[in-house]
Amino acid sequence: MLSVIIITKNEQAHIAECIASVSFATEIIVLDSGSTDATCQIAR
Repeated sequence: MLSVIIITKNEQAHIAECIASVSFATEIIVLDSGSTDATCQIAR
């Protein structure tokens, strides 16, 4: 089992590519630090 934690803030331009790059992981956790853009919506 491999878990990946991604910490973000206002990364809507990069979050989809970042998540795709670790798609081999069993679990991907995205921790947002108060983004004011669409980072959370894209990550979901």
